[in-house]
Formats: sequence, structure tokens, C-alpha cells
Amino acid sequence: MEGIHISRFKYLPYLLALPVLLLSCSGKEETRGDEEEEVVQEVHQESRRKIDPSAIALPAGMKIEAVATGLSYPVDVTFDEEGNTYIAEAGGHTYGTKPDRAPEARILKLLPDGTTKVLYDKVVPMNIIKSKDSSEDMEEGLIPPLTGITYHEGKLYISHRSRYSTYDLESGEFETIINGLPSWGEFLNAKPIFKDGKMYFFLSTQGNTGVQEKHWVEVINDFNKPEAHEVPGEDITLTGKNFWVPTDKMTIIEADSLETGVYVPLGEKTTAGQVIKGQEICNGAFFSCDLDGSNIKRIAWGLRSSFGYRFSPDGKLIMTMNSANPMPPRGLFFDYETVYEVVQGEWYGWPDFFSGIPITDERFSGKKQMWDFVLTEETHRKLLKGKDKPRQPIALLPVHSAAQGMVFGNSAFGVPEQDILVAEFGTIVPEFKGKEYHPKLPKGMPEEENAPPGVKYNWPGFKVQQVNLKTGEAKDFIYNKNNLPASVKAQAASSGRCS
Repeated sequence: MEGIHISRFKYLPYLLALPVLLLSCSGKEETRGDEEEEVVQEVHQESRRKIDPSAIALPAGMKIEAVATGLSYPVDVTFDEEGNTYIAEAGGHTYGTKPDRAPEARILKLLPDGTTKVLYDKVVPMNIIKSKDSSEDMEEGLIPPLTGITYHEGKLYISHRSRYSTYDLESGEFETIINGLPSWGEFLNAKPIFKDGKMYFFLSTQGNTGVQEKHWVEVINDFNKPEAHEVPGEDITLTGKNFWVPTDKMTIIEADSLETGVYVPLGEKTTAGQVIKGQEICNGAFFSCDLDGSNIKRIAWGLRSSFGYRFSPDGKLIMTMNSANPMPPRGLFFDYETVYEVVQGEWYGWPDFFSGIPITDERFSGKKQMWDFVLTEETHRKLLKGKDKPRQPIALLPVHSAAQGMVFGNSAFGVPEQDILVAEFGTIVPEFKGKEYHPKLPKGMPEEENAPPGVKYNWPGFKVQQVNLKTGEAKDFIYNKNNLPASVKAQAASSGRCS
């Protein structure tokens, strides 16, 4: 498939929509150290989608066209001072494990003729990953998936599972500068950004709500990391709530389910009054550090998962945050995608507050399941420093629309510099994929007209939205004219084309 160029928006589609718009797969494949697997020498899959720019709605006077082909899981893009383009290919799939015939992670340079040059593609073998407790004990290389790439002062700074690394464009040297992050779950450490000689980065929670869950245990199993668990940023006291985590698909554990508490390894139960010690490097937190990865300092924590954040023109750190998903055993329906200002020293409420709303609120009942707090009220008061609730979002975006990359506006875009443009990957929650694909809601799920505010079951996301940070208002900026993702069969059947 081909990439997209928008006149007057030369870099916008790369920054926001690369993962959606550049989909055809090609590349060389080897096993990542698993000698018992059959070696696949080459993977090539022609795109089944026809790119039709006329199917995409754009602001008046804008034009969109293809500029590149043949990328595999492109996840981020960056530019140097001369306008050269560098691309990170995630490798594997969402969770970085390696299904048969999946492409490897790579760092590429986009050439003027639309082809690419591989700059770096050394991946840590899977048998090494499985045999070591921490990435600190693993050899140099990429640990998929890659989540971001940023050019800064002659180097590419790369975020990948549990690591941050640099690639020197002059010498070709690859060096890991931050290692051993607690990132063996569904959600990961995200792209680095820079301000005033410092690097800033976000380390997501590993799961949705504090306890291991359906998808997270699959990652734990694939990477052989049974001790993986969330890490708090300060000492917390638990209420002793435990949950039955489904483990029937795991091969490293024989039980079909294990009773487990929050912030502890799989299968470990917690008790009321139990204290979990906090650590400076914790999940769901923003950090700053020196350019060599040293002097790491936490800015704020109690957030969930983010892959989009930037400094505003007046120096504020603004982020998008992903909603929690309805993943058993403590899964949530109807959490918003949010936009926050990140403020030094704040706790934003996770895992007991979502979108600034307590998990006990009936909004999150979903299938008529009400949830309790896992942290004591005393812990809430301590972390909130006397406030009755966490800092509230600046803006609420469509529920389960999967907000991802974001940039601030620019007059060349026709967007005020205080506004942001947010790329919404699109829902992955089955119940939100329209009546044609999910005609019946599960028992206890309300019909759309009776659902909480902001809930639309018909394919939320799959677009770029413009968000006014002063009012919180969001409006569509770039989107498919039929309001469906390009991959939906209904679109291909009705129009014979896809965007």
C-alpha cells in the first residue's frame, strides 16, 4: 500500500496516520533465536487494499496523495534538519511477539524515490528474551515492538520494549541508554521527546486496571515473564481485592485461572492493609532524563497508557491517554480517551480512577458489573494531597477510539497553534464495531441510546480530530467519507474501494 502526502501538510500524515495508511508488508524473516522453528527466508504480502484519496474527507483546499510503498507495521516517523525521513517499523504485531511469517522490527530511511534503506534491524533473539528476567541481562538490539523514533542532534532515539536506545546517523553505532524498564505487558514505554537539553518519556501501565488480565497473560506466556506486575510510584495500601485471572491459554502455567491481587505477580493474593512499596521508576508515569539516559526523574504518575504527547507553545506537557479496555477480570467498558496536562508531582488516579472518574461510578458497570477500589481511602487521600478527586482531563475524546499520536497546530495547517491534532487508531473493542459486525450486545450492555455519554457503538476513531484545549471541543479533521475504517468489508462492497 502507498503512503499519503497532503499539500500544505507535508509532515502531518506521517506524524499522525502512518500506522493506518502504510500497510503493505515485505521484508526478510528469520526466527529470533528459536532454532526449532522453521526459518522463513522472505515475507512478501501484496496489499489487498486499493488506495483512493477521493474517499478521504479533508479540510478545504487540501490534497492527499501516495508517496511511499512497501512498509511493514510502520509505527512512527521523524525528520532531521535537512528534511530526511526516518521510519520505525514495530515488528511482530501489537504485543511484539512473533507469529509465523511476521516481519522483524527495523529502522528505515525513506529515500527520494519512495524506497527505503535499512539502517538497523538487529533484534534480540526470542530464546534470549525468554531466558532472562530483565532486558538489562540481554544482548544489545531491538526488543519488539518498537513504539517510537525521534531525531535529536544527529541521533535517532528509539523506544522499544523495556528500552530506550540511540542510533548515531554518522557512525552507525547503536546504543541502549535506558534498560530494564517494567514493560512486559500489553502496553509499553513510548516515544521520546526533547526540551531544554532533556529527554522526556512515558512508561505505560502493563495492563488496563492493575491486575494481570486476558491479553497480558498471553504476553507473559510468550516472553516467559511470570513475575511481571505493575509497579507503583509511592507506597500504597491495598483493600485486599483479588481477581480470578484466566490462564487457560498459558503454557508456562498449568492452572486454568489464578486468584491474583493488584501490583503483585500472577497467582499472588493480597490482603487488606497490605503495603506495596513504591519505586521511582514505576508504571503509568512520565519521566525526564539527560540525553545519555542518566539522571532519570519522575514527573507524575497514576496515568495509564499513552503514545501521544508534546510540549505546547507555552511549555506545558500535554498528552493523550488511552481508555481502559473491557478485559477480564477487572475490565472497563465506557472509559473515555482523554487529553491531560501533565503537572509535576501529581497522581492521576489509576488504578481506581479512570478519566478522572472513580471506578465505582455506574458509568463503568458495563455488563452490570460494579467495581470496588483496590487502594484504601487513606491511600487516595495521601496521593491526592487532600483533594477529593484527581486532576481532570482537558478534553474527552470518543470512547474506545484509541487516541494515539498528536501534534500542535500550525498556521500552515490552518489550525491554531494552541489546538492539537489527534490521530485515533480506532476501536479494538468488538462491541463497538457496528451492528453489521457485532449485531447483538452482550447481556447487560445498554443500547446506544441508553449508554453513558460519549458512547457510540459504530466504529469510533479511524480519523484525525482537531481538539481545542481551551474548550475541550473536538471535531473531525481528516476522516473517511463513509465514516468506516478502510478495512471494513461493507466499505469495499458498497464502493469498490477503500481509503
